[in-house]
Parts: sequence; C-alpha cells; structure tokens
Amino acid sequence: MTYSLVAVDIPSGLLGVVVASGSIAVGSRVPWGKAGVAAAATQAYTNPLLGKWIVELIAEGYSPKDAVAQALHNDSNPQLRQVAAVDASGRAAVFAGKEIPEPHLEVSGEGFACIGNLLKTREVVKEMCRIYIENNALPFPVRLLHALKAGHVEGGDARGDRSAAILVFGRHPIYGDEYGKLVDLRVDLSSDPVNDLIKIYSTLSKE
Repeated sequence: MTYSLVAVDIPSGLLGVVVASGSIAVGSRVPWGKAGVAAAATQAYTNPLLGKWIVELIAEGYSPKDAVAQALHNDSNPQLRQVAAVDASGRAAVFAGKEIPEPHLEVSGEGFACIGNLLKTREVVKEMCRIYIENNALPFPVRLLHALKAGHVEGGDARGDRSAAILVFGRHPIYGDEYGKLVDLRVDLSSDPVNDLIKIYSTLSKE
C-alpha cells in the first residue's frame, strides 16, 4: 500500500530510495541500501527482511534480478510482496506477487525502478518515472524528491498518504562506505508527508 523509487546516479555513485505510503512510519521498513552496492524497496504486505537480503546478495556478486529471485525464494509467501532493486552499475529489477493490492505497477529502466500498489491510479508510478528521467540535471536527492512529489500529486496511495522517507547512500566524508548514509529523513505520521519531507530536506540543505 505504498509507492517507491529506487535509483543510482552513475556519475556520482550515489544510490537512493524515496517512498510514501498510507501506512505510518514507512521509512522504518521499506527502504534499504548500502553505499557503493545497491538500493532496494520492499513493500505490499511488507517483509522488511527482503530489502536486507537483496542488498547483501548484491554485495556478494548477485545481479539485482538474481538477488531478488533468491531473496524471494527464502520468503514464506512471496506472492504477497512487491520489491525493487538497483545496483551501483545501474542494473535494476522488480517483482510483484500475484496477491498484492490492486492497482499496482512496476517500471524499471537503466539506473532506476519504480513500484506501487493500492494506488489511486497507475499513473502514480508512470509520473514518478517520467519526472525522474526528465530531471537528470538536478542534484540526486532533489531529483528523487521531485519524482516522489509527482507520484503524490498524481494521487499517491489510494487511502491518502500518511508517511514518507528518503535515503541516499554514498561515501561519507568522515565514515566512508561503512556508514554511507548521506541523507536519512523520515516523516512518520502527517496529513501531508511528502511536502513535509521536502520542507525538511530543503531546510537541512540550506544549513
């Protein structure tokens, strides 16, 4: 009951996830990643371990497609899951189980993947992808947030959006890849979480 975008900015090596949902605290379970390796989103009837497993498998050398398949093989009920992953080289993969909420859509391309379920309309995912692709001159976190806002404007979660998050992974100036969280922001309960998230990021980026 969520919509997400996972992506990599090849020139900078940054990886990121943005997500919004009609559920609360979506940032606590859907987005995953590791600097220099991969980013993933796990949603629908969420098994948060899938994101962890997918990133770990890609770190071991699996392609995103194979990592998603192997992680789902370890899941007790994969038909309830919707996942997306992208690795640092730009390879992307998506999966949607047969029992996830409708309407849903999965779109992937070079360096990105967009997924959503229980959407107001499938245009939510299509608009996220379009805005992400068209705004390639923007700073990577801003580009991700523009895409999330596009999905929100298109209708977002059919229940109404209540939480949102952004994670961006890259080489930390002090802690290197071992920490690697350059942006980690969440709005856990709000009547307007996407715009609140954008305001928080804008405030922090000016400091």
